[in-house]
Amino acid sequence: MKYKLPSSHALSEKIIANLMFNENDSLILTDAQYAALEAGLGKGESLLILSPTSTGKTQIAVWAIANALENGLNAVYLVTHRALAKQKFQDFQDMLLSTFLGGDPLSIVLATGDSVIDCRGDIPADPLSTPLLVATYEKYLAMISSTGVPSSMDNTVVICDEIQLLGDKNRGQNVEVLLTLMKNAGWRQFVGLSAVLEKNDGVDLSNWLNVKLVRSPNREKNLRYEYWGEDFIERVLTSSPSTLEKASLPSAKGYRTLEVLEHLSTQSPSSFPAIVFCMKKDDIYKLAESEYRKKSTGKPNNLSIDFDSFPSTSTMSLLSKLLPYKIAIHCADLTDDERKIVEDCLVKNEIDIVFATSTLAAGVNFPLGSAIFHSWTRWDSSKRMHIPIDASEFHNMAGRVGRMGAHHEEGRVVFFPVKNTNFQAYKAYLNLNDMPPITCRINEASFDKLSLQLVSAGLCHDRDSVNTLICSSFSGLREEDNNTLNFSNWPKLIAEAIDFLIDNKMLIQQSDETLLATSFGKAVSYSGFRPISAVILTNYFIDKAPLLSNLLETPLSKENIDRFSFIVFSAAFSTPEFNSQGGVQPSRFLPWQLKDIATNPGSYASDLLEPTWYANPAPTSAAWLALGWINGELLSEQEKTHSDLRAGSILDMYRNLGWSLQGIASIISSITDSRTPAPLRPQKLRENSELLYSLRKIPRVITRLNFRISSGLPDDVLWMEGLNRRGERFKLTREEILKLRKTNMISPESLVLGTEEADKARCAAFSRIKPSPKAKSNWLRDRCRSWKSDQRAKASERHQRRAKGCSEVQLIENFYLYRGTSFEEVYESILTHLGICFEKLDNGNRVGAPDYLITFENSPPIVMELKSKEGDKLVGYNDATEVLSASEIHGYKDNFCVTLCHPGVDPSVPMNITSCGRLCVVESHDFGEALLRYCKKSIRQEQLWNWLASPGQALSDDLPFTEHFDS
Repeated sequence: MKYKLPSSHALSEKIIANLMFNENDSLILTDAQYAALEAGLGKGESLLILSPTSTGKTQIAVWAIANALENGLNAVYLVTHRALAKQKFQDFQDMLLSTFLGGDPLSIVLATGDSVIDCRGDIPADPLSTPLLVATYEKYLAMISSTGVPSSMDNTVVICDEIQLLGDKNRGQNVEVLLTLMKNAGWRQFVGLSAVLEKNDGVDLSNWLNVKLVRSPNREKNLRYEYWGEDFIERVLTSSPSTLEKASLPSAKGYRTLEVLEHLSTQSPSSFPAIVFCMKKDDIYKLAESEYRKKSTGKPNNLSIDFDSFPSTSTMSLLSKLLPYKIAIHCADLTDDERKIVEDCLVKNEIDIVFATSTLAAGVNFPLGSAIFHSWTRWDSSKRMHIPIDASEFHNMAGRVGRMGAHHEEGRVVFFPVKNTNFQAYKAYLNLNDMPPITCRINEASFDKLSLQLVSAGLCHDRDSVNTLICSSFSGLREEDNNTLNFSNWPKLIAEAIDFLIDNKMLIQQSDETLLATSFGKAVSYSGFRPISAVILTNYFIDKAPLLSNLLETPLSKENIDRFSFIVFSAAFSTPEFNSQGGVQPSRFLPWQLKDIATNPGSYASDLLEPTWYANPAPTSAAWLALGWINGELLSEQEKTHSDLRAGSILDMYRNLGWSLQGIASIISSITDSRTPAPLRPQKLRENSELLYSLRKIPRVITRLNFRISSGLPDDVLWMEGLNRRGERFKLTREEILKLRKTNMISPESLVLGTEEADKARCAAFSRIKPSPKAKSNWLRDRCRSWKSDQRAKASERHQRRAKGCSEVQLIENFYLYRGTSFEEVYESILTHLGICFEKLDNGNRVGAPDYLITFENSPPIVMELKSKEGDKLVGYNDATEVLSASEIHGYKDNFCVTLCHPGVDPSVPMNITSCGRLCVVESHDFGEALLRYCKKSIRQEQLWNWLASPGQALSDDLPFTEHFDS
């Protein structure tokens, strides 16, 4: 520990006063923190910091971020997991928002596979230019792969937490690709953090990144590693890692997990809370049940957790039984809510023992005193055997104990012999000075995806630059050193990968040999798909376009929508993203339980992407589950469909499906853009306008399916998700919405009824609310009454704030305030101010003419009708579709039509208008967001046209992010 700052720390008094630990008027720094400041962190030096867990690395990152913000720079904080990103997003709001960001809620953005939002829960127009962006590695890679590396990257401080992830078998390639992109774009400052990177790897990685290496091997709190053999203990302390001690077992009997827990419970000082790491989820449940049986004879603790307010699942039932006895589990089977319950209880010292897999979030400072490894080997499917986890993973897991700020003087790590394993294998974990080297993950199987990302991001513009950059990647340099013969073949394989991308219209090679990414290529790059997955999906949906289009014909039937949904879900689950192909492992995974029992697709079999579905039943089984989910099946019922299948795994599968659906919708939208030159379209779409027309209907329906997967709701009640607002006391849950649906309360009009019958139905849906459901019933009724006016007021306030300083900011207020003729006048004033060309068709001389003909740059004209309603009345089907007949009568039958709905559109309309193929509805707050982004040059007129000229409902969620290209 250090009790003063280095003389050249260069941090401001503000940072020192607000972001440094102070005890008895004396600053306290860990050795790692002192070393980072001494190496120039506060002066903007780029550093790779290698230091054990619990040495204050996160606080080092916070200082770098605050220093960047004080100097007018942007900061990007990259983390490994979605849950950790959300936690850091909240932490940074608490630590930095008011003090270093002026309280601006737009200044911190969270970007994960779930969403991209600011502190208000809104979607930012340009997240890459946000003062502080917290993102997962994969999400940040997707954003810069499609929109380009920001031109202001040299104004950005990048912090990479757990940077050793670049050696991960499944995710390492994406991390290295991202590092490659950022390294070549240039940054103002780079701070990499790792607790388990091997010394030589640290040297090589710092050299490749061209940053200074800082190694600080000392922990402020000692860890004691103990191997409990059959008749002895071998141990080593982090304070003297080269000294191996031997000791006797506490008694002559052999020890295993539960016996060690019992022994630790008698020791003073206490080593609790304890975490028990298991490599198999079955072991978690068996051990937890055994510990529960032993403790349940005692008196339970009183907990303030209202378990009834959460969805019923098998793991929630188990937690409600375990937690009163200070026992918990933590693994992928838990839902997000359940994990938060366990983690909150850990932070509050309400748990003595937690049985967990490696899912317990890395980087979270839980006050754990000891870790017991029930096992330390994991099944390797390629080798068909159990193999020891590598030492870096072992120590990263062990590092969850003995954390700074906890009351324990030291942390204890205990592990045992494992059957059928080399007897000496355990010694690797006691050799604290020896970490395994990382394995580089960029290889020939990824050259097509990497080449596309490099060109899409604007970093490479020809074959030579792609080849140079890939060969000079960290993996490339390692391959050149270790396998020169194979490395010499890389240029040929890179050239073949680029040829594949050109042949499939993802890249264009111009006559001067310049490479450009097509809109299709950018969509693939953003999706995160392997190019081969995009090709497979594109060909499949082109072939199925007539069928899928017919299923959307009105009147819509549940049978047809279910068939459409099943076809799309099954296709997504059947791609190489979820299934190994050509020796390449998938990037997403389906629950293993789905692979054993074939769920027959019945009449859908002929529609599947994979006709021999029975050879691998998992995609079909997953599609059936997903179909049940969006139709309202409860998680507890879905868990019963397959043995050992639990809610957390199911919801994780739905998150992966949502990611895939988002990519599919984007890809189909890109290839069906009518402005795309024929040579850049797939062959089957070049001369077949009918096929193009059919396929164009599909993206918005798939996007809507994505929303349904995210919420688990049938289409007719999907709109109710919009009633929830951040920070409110009440929130509609999925289960409550489904209960309301059973009583046919599915429209805003039905939910605001004040009749006794309606009140009873609302209260019945909220029967689990304590102390009384009446208050929530009243909230729902009032919320529905003010839903659209609140939405309009929020949009008006948000847009006026963002347009502050604009000479015509009053137009925004008027846009949301006016109705009828006055609304048309302010609409015209806005278009004139923005320089968007329009012609007023309904000028009083043409009876029944549509309102306007809008002409965006480089795009066919769009017919637009304005429909405004008084109060919070919504635009219904007849009003929304009126523009179609009006356009045909007045000579615009071939033009795409848009109905601008003010203040909003009835929730039943979007799906019912898809079949016509040339109508879009857009609500005024979404249209206002689009116009503001155009005004601020976040999007182009061509992008506005594409957003409006897609059948269905145009949502601000669908608006593209700002493109960042030097050109």
